[in-house]
Amino acid sequence: MKQIAVIAFFIATLLQSDEYRMGSGIKIPGVDIYVGGYITADYIQRRDDYNRLRIDDIALITYGNYKRFSYLSEFETKDAYVKEWGKQEREATNTYLKIERLHVDYAYSDNVVLRAGKFNTPVGYWNLTPVGVLRDSASNPYLAYILYPRYSTGVQVSYEDYLHSGLAYTLMLQHNSDLDDRYNNIIVKEHGVGGIEYGGDALAFKANVGYFKTRSNATFHYFLLSVQYEQLRYRLTAEYGARSRSVPYALYIQGVYHVASKHDIIGRFESYKIDEGAYREENIGVLGYTYRPIVPVTCKAEYQLRSYTNESQLKLSFSILF
Repeated sequence: MKQIAVIAFFIATLLQSDEYRMGSGIKIPGVDIYVGGYITADYIQRRDDYNRLRIDDIALITYGNYKRFSYLSEFETKDAYVKEWGKQEREATNTYLKIERLHVDYAYSDNVVLRAGKFNTPVGYWNLTPVGVLRDSASNPYLAYILYPRYSTGVQVSYEDYLHSGLAYTLMLQHNSDLDDRYNNIIVKEHGVGGIEYGGDALAFKANVGYFKTRSNATFHYFLLSVQYEQLRYRLTAEYGARSRSVPYALYIQGVYHVASKHDIIGRFESYKIDEGAYREENIGVLGYTYRPIVPVTCKAEYQLRSYTNESQLKLSFSILF
């Protein structure tokens, strides 16, 4: 509980500082370093009489720059407070401060960037928006949990030439354990992924191929194809992938329509199949609404209609980026 109290005290201090900028954190005087954070809370009500109220994330973020170097760190408590009732009764707190991201970047040139540490695995579009307050919907598609490790601890090199060719290339290699393997969806001891992206004014394509090895020496290969199309009033994102032996397919397509400057309507269809362990095949339809009074604050509501109808649910969430 002490970790949560420290973060809460820090956030209260931020709000009283003259140097504070909402959503960007507070700048430490004399250096180009910022300190901020975010909080996410949500409520779920399922058709099978399951209810959950949760403080999902309480996070502390620091970032800064020095000449060609930059760094970012993100520490957070996950499921900081959970209360369940109805179908089952439970109340719990979690004060373990996890390492979500901790990396250093070096801009070798205008086109080449080197990265080392723990960071979001450079695949697709969804996985590269890690902070919930910046996402359009209240929930994540299943593809992001079952296809690849969401975080990697290793080295990454990126090359971008959007000005001339419109192309970007990424290569990431990991040959070690996770910096904090208690904060990852898949625990691995080896991971590699490469990607190529073409980005135009409105339309962008990306292809990724990768592999990872678990602690039990099981090796899996995966691929992910992604496309994103954006105009002033709407954005479409779709991703499709598969993983050897265990996930024959996983996909989603999501549309966001900007009704007004602070109001969005979200629709998503997703489908996946898992062969490994407990067999599961499902289609999910999501209809949601997001209200963003200011950029760092979101209030979201969505209803998920699922093939396993007893798991269909209403989800409400509130997020704020400090």
